[in-house]
Amino acid sequence: MDRSVYNYLIDGNKKYSSGKAEMCESNFKCEPDEIQEKVIIAPTWEVDIFSGHVDRINHVSGTKKHDNIISEITIGENKVTFITTNVGACRIFDVTLALRCTPCKEILFIGSAGALDMSMKIGDIVIPEYSVCGVGTNRYLTVKDVIENDCYGERYYPDKAFSDKLRSCTNEIIKDTDIKTHIGRNFSVDTIFAQFAHLEEFINMGCNTIEMETSTFFQSAEVAGIKAAALFNISDNTVTKKSLYSGRTDEDQVRRKNVKKNIIPKIVLKALDIM
Repeated sequence: MDRSVYNYLIDGNKKYSSGKAEMCESNFKCEPDEIQEKVIIAPTWEVDIFSGHVDRINHVSGTKKHDNIISEITIGENKVTFITTNVGACRIFDVTLALRCTPCKEILFIGSAGALDMSMKIGDIVIPEYSVCGVGTNRYLTVKDVIENDCYGERYYPDKAFSDKLRSCTNEIIKDTDIKTHIGRNFSVDTIFAQFAHLEEFINMGCNTIEMETSTFFQSAEVAGIKAAALFNISDNTVTKKSLYSGRTDEDQVRRKNVKKNIIPKIVLKALDIM
């Protein structure tokens, strides 16, 4: 995408609010150079899933529930920034665009997604090929009037080379396990409560997973000129009667937690070349 969109957004901030340094301070509560070139972002997962996989984890900034929590992961001489953003496209949107004001060049999104496919088990891993927009946040990524920029149903893609590398690393790490990797055709939604009444629509669009952030993440990263990819851990599967509300067994939850804490950190560190 033409960088003019990002420049347009920056100019708006300068006109009515602040410059790049202030945007970094507002979003991250730290100096721009405290953010590394490689960044992991997660809506709810905390950095402690990397405990036992890295040399050390340092807290950088953020203490309140409404803050972005910034941590630094170190293995040898290699460092990566980890940001817990909280849930929702608007949080990912602001963080991703603000990262363009830092040394960040590469972002890996990790988090949970629901399955809309009978073949996906809870705990399985999905690498999204694209995410279909079902959220309102993307409308603001335009130099036109927002009211004219209806993005519903549009597909947004990760960086292909980065995503292919992530898939290769995943397959290598899980080759001796019962965990499967799936190619995701994701739908990003604004709501949990109301999504169930519309799941058939999303499935008919060809989608096999559902979550809340990555259509915005992929597009905002492209606008910001940052390489982006995503990895999902399947948390629920409504079509197999294992929804967020009911049906999941203790065995399902143990499988998922094992993948989240013992497998995904290895994939992430390998994909980012820091292990």
